[in-house]
Amino acid sequence: MLRFRWLPLVLGPILATFLSVAPAEGSVLEGLELEELVAEADRIVLGRVLLSESFLRSDGQIWTWHRIGVEGAIRGTAPAEDEVIVETMGGQIGEIGMRVEGEATFQVGERVLVFVHGGGAYKAFRTVGMGQGVMRIRQENGVETVRQSREGLMLVRRDAEGRLKRSFGAVPGPQRLDAFLSKVRKIAAQQEAGR
Repeated sequence: MLRFRWLPLVLGPILATFLSVAPAEGSVLEGLELEELVAEADRIVLGRVLLSESFLRSDGQIWTWHRIGVEGAIRGTAPAEDEVIVETMGGQIGEIGMRVEGEATFQVGERVLVFVHGGGAYKAFRTVGMGQGVMRIRQENGVETVRQSREGLMLVRRDAEGRLKRSFGAVPGPQRLDAFLSKVRKIAAQQEAGR
């Protein structure tokens, strides 16, 4: 029995170290600044999520198409039917589900501002930077605000010495929708003029 008295002394600090580590937040991505989100987006669309429909691909993965009714286009043009289709990894078909941490998510009926790329004839768009490319619009004290979607994401950037530091993304906190749209339009116009 005396031989194992040292065991708690050795295992105690080891267990304390493992238990004190913060839980993972999901996917780790480079946090994009607003200028980068705008630059990487082929289209920036303000709209309402009309429908979400999951499907099983031939490789066994579940993906979801989200139909977004266009209220306004900040960059790019909306198709003739005034909708865009945004494709995301994950979804649910019956009792089978697949979730990808950090991937963009949508709720039917919610208003969003989406930064998307790709797409084209018979192809769905993808959000820029996974969930970073989705801004949720909410009413707060009678004012429309926008918040960046960062569920399941840990955003990082490199500092001047090349070390990874936590990033708060393009929109660190809620902003008034009207002011935010003006800022995005200004950045888009500056980028278009510089091309």
